[in-house]
Amino acid sequence: MPHAIKQKGIATIEFAFSFVILLALFYGIAGYAMPVLLGSSYQQVASDALREGLSWQRHRNASEADLHNYIDALIADSWIPHGWAEHCEERSRFLTINPTTGSWEVCLRHSSPDTILPPIRLMDLQFPVLPEQIAGMAMMHTREVAVIP
Repeated sequence: MPHAIKQKGIATIEFAFSFVILLALFYGIAGYAMPVLLGSSYQQVASDALREGLSWQRHRNASEADLHNYIDALIADSWIPHGWAEHCEERSRFLTINPTTGSWEVCLRHSSPDTILPPIRLMDLQFPVLPEQIAGMAMMHTREVAVIP
């Protein structure tokens, strides 16, 4: 009977160790899958916005300001939450048109992915290690030089 009293708390200790290991495993899987999923999603939104913008401009013969507003509205209407879609560095808008080469680029990013999934710090270890930013960029070269009225 004295051995049963000593064994009473062992299940609690085993559960505590198992819970910490399972939590770390789940958080690690989610933490490393999240940037991959978001990166491909940002790439898809940028590609869709570029295709829609190019098609919309050709059919409507819209001005550059209207086109920028349309691209901004497409990205705002996408599934990406409002605060997560930012312009890429050194750009003032999502869409960049180079009239001399005829290239169109749409670039969006999230500058601090650790606000989406905060890393856990245990002792000197930090996981997941997230990238500095998550970005998606789409570029298209048109056959003729981009002429926007």
